[in-house]
Amino acid sequence: MKIHEILFVMLILFISVRVSPASAITREYFIAAEDTIWDFAPSNQNLIHCHDSPCSIPEPWTSSHSFPSTRYIQYTDSNFDTKVTQPEWLGILGPIIRAEVGDTVIVHFCNRSSKGAYSMHPHALRYNKENEGAHYVGVNSHSQPGGGAKVMPGACYNYTWMADEESGPDKGDLSSKVWWYHTHFDETSNINSGLLGPIVITRKGFANPDGSPRDVDREFVTAFFVFDKAGGEEKGLMHSINGYIFGNLKGLIMKNGEKVRWHVMAMGNEIDLHTAHWHGKTVRVGEGPGSRRTDVIELLPASMVTADMNANNPGEWMYHCHVTDHIEAGMATSYLILE
Repeated sequence: MKIHEILFVMLILFISVRVSPASAITREYFIAAEDTIWDFAPSNQNLIHCHDSPCSIPEPWTSSHSFPSTRYIQYTDSNFDTKVTQPEWLGILGPIIRAEVGDTVIVHFCNRSSKGAYSMHPHALRYNKENEGAHYVGVNSHSQPGGGAKVMPGACYNYTWMADEESGPDKGDLSSKVWWYHTHFDETSNINSGLLGPIVITRKGFANPDGSPRDVDREFVTAFFVFDKAGGEEKGLMHSINGYIFGNLKGLIMKNGEKVRWHVMAMGNEIDLHTAHWHGKTVRVGEGPGSRRTDVIELLPASMVTADMNANNPGEWMYHCHVTDHIEAGMATSYLILE
């Protein structure tokens, strides 16, 4: 090949690199399981539904809303010294794990709890057996649990997950979608302890540098879950949104005219049949011909729904589960659209 031909090929390669889409990246998270005391009503008041003054939390939850818990806590680096501050509204949930389609996610997980073995299992992301984070035996091949299925107290494990095409939004979906992650060792008790959080995957080419979708102004994640903190006794059933009851979930605040993306989720038992309802506005689930306009989203345990709101009706509006028993038990808060 002549020198001018070589130079031409090099030029074409240079141009193709310059104009090609951004390369997939590896996103690292440092997350620990840690024991704590979680207060589902830190104000010690019913802040949302006051018929008589003062607004005390009704029985049997008046003095029964603070319990031992174990949560996923995010740190800035491998030293696990400096915590990452979460938005107030995320509540008991673990950090949002983000990726753009094509990215690799590495979670450096350490079990700092003294209560037992835990893990991290992602919905939808692609993984091999060693990175599944779920403890079971295959009934067909007798395959054994992978290395990340049981992380003992004091131990750490690095999970590697891929945000492949099937992890991201499909045709007719919005530009990002939400998935669960949670412990999958002793699922029932571990999730009730507080070990759960959201994954948000953004369509290829639609992500900001941090992985969030660039076509929205603000995002919220809200999880409807009746935490069982007292073996089924009513006083220990916390009908919560993000781990708060009776309006103690704060921070759902947006500006007039913003495009707000709501990631709405549920977890739990057969009583966790929820209908998330927004007063004051509607939302749109999906886009294009298959989308639907609603102000109520139906949820079953482990449900995950993403919807967009045009926040153009200033005021503070109720946001709650529309199941009657759940309203009575405090599964309600409000969101604020500023003038």
